[in-house]
Amino acid sequence: MVQIDGGQGEGGGQVLRTALALSAVRGVPVRVGAIRARRKSPGLQAQHLTAVRALADICQAHLEGAALGSRELTFAPRAIRPGDYRFEVGTAGSITLVLQAILLPLALADGPSRVTLCGGTHVPWSPPAEFCRDVFLPALASMGVHARLQVVRPGFYPRGGGEVVVEIPGGAELAPLALIRRGRTERVRGISAVAGLPRTVAERQRSRVLARLEEAGLSAEIEVAELRALDPGSFLFLVAESEGGAAGFSALGARGKPAEEVAEEVVAELLAFLRADAGCDPHLADQLLGAMALAPGTSRLTTTRVTSHLRTTLEVARQILGCPVQLCGEEGEPGTVTMQGGAPRNARRASTVERGATSDEAQQSSVPDAPRSTLHAPPAGHPLGGHAPRARKARAGDGPAIQQILAHFAAKGELLPRTLNEVYQHLRDFFVCEAGAEVAGVCALSLYWEDLAEVRSLAVLETHGGRGLGSALVTACVEEAAALGIRRVFALTYRQPFFERLGFRVIQKEELPQKIWKDCIHCAKFTCCDEIALIRDTQMGNDQ
Repeated sequence: MVQIDGGQGEGGGQVLRTALALSAVRGVPVRVGAIRARRKSPGLQAQHLTAVRALADICQAHLEGAALGSRELTFAPRAIRPGDYRFEVGTAGSITLVLQAILLPLALADGPSRVTLCGGTHVPWSPPAEFCRDVFLPALASMGVHARLQVVRPGFYPRGGGEVVVEIPGGAELAPLALIRRGRTERVRGISAVAGLPRTVAERQRSRVLARLEEAGLSAEIEVAELRALDPGSFLFLVAESEGGAAGFSALGARGKPAEEVAEEVVAELLAFLRADAGCDPHLADQLLGAMALAPGTSRLTTTRVTSHLRTTLEVARQILGCPVQLCGEEGEPGTVTMQGGAPRNARRASTVERGATSDEAQQSSVPDAPRSTLHAPPAGHPLGGHAPRARKARAGDGPAIQQILAHFAAKGELLPRTLNEVYQHLRDFFVCEAGAEVAGVCALSLYWEDLAEVRSLAVLETHGGRGLGSALVTACVEEAAALGIRRVFALTYRQPFFERLGFRVIQKEELPQKIWKDCIHCAKFTCCDEIALIRDTQMGNDQ
């Protein structure tokens, strides 16, 4: 279980939302302590508790500490279930922040979902619903996450009462993000709205925006709207549409705050963004980090201002997923984020088990991802029938097939991705097993020392699971190690029972200093690795 300090960084609800969303997608249990420790009212408030319970409902999670005011929470997710959901905050708590927590799990689920959220749509310290609809969701669409948001009615402080409906098709295939340059500004548009207040308030906001933009040589299309809500309120929202994407800026009216001040606040942020050439605004930057952390490959974005939310979200993603991240830029200044993401794993588990998987397969589907070894192993005493599978050394013509198998499991978050060039560079390390005319399983033997080697990159296609291919591949690696005079072979994996059936025994990772100082020390999960280390002597009898 991953331990998360809820008081780190900005110390607010962002830590909790990010941790639980990534936990749900990857199936990693987390315990979050010191929740919202840096806030005047620490602990879970209504909005945070709604997000917690919503995620728990969606992924059938076991919860401990889910109560108002709680400062510690344990969240152990199971399979994500798409469906028709309705979640009510019960106050003016932000429903857009609740959406941030549940969107990625449902987008990656194996089926469509429809979510109705009730609460605050335009409240302090959170993006308005229009930002999610016109800026956040289009940016996610460029990464393969599609959703449609409809604002049914707005909700202002103190009672809320707003409602949005979000339709999520599911089955998203995440792609890395490259949001480096804003490019040419194509259009500025927006909305100036009031609810329960004179229309002139919205008109004054609009007039001041147009005047300030004209001074800067810009024009805009701004709608004036009169809305219905439980409580009076006003807001202004502007979108700058550029070649690189959209950026959004907003402000809320308040008692004693002139309409012109609201306009000045929004225009100042908009012009500061347009004076730079960063790819995304400060608010969008931290909201994209969750998808970047889950998308296989390298994602990169630039922002006009590094915020505490951005720094905090990066750190939480690193702690849970172990993804390497790099942030260039000081807080309050322009910055660049580079992240090596890892594919989601938990989102499609429900359908895998429900579609008649055997008990052994079901058990494997619930095991956390194995970055180095994954397979479908036969149960103990499994009759192979016919000829036992045989592994052979890989040939040059096997390169594309090896890379495709590794990429298949990398897309599930169960292996680290390898390029075709990397496969060819290490081709001599690989063994393959064939089924008919196709390569159906792969494995590699990597040498570390004169008496130590590692079994790694073990993968067998699901269609050929349970036939002994994994056993044959590991046995071939062990026999080659013995022929080379190497006394011990080890593996890092989550598939402990399989390796134990082949004569491996569990050891502490500290007994493998060659591995630790060659590879592990460079891994982002170095301090929180949850793989199991096993080892065996190459000269012992074959247990098969």
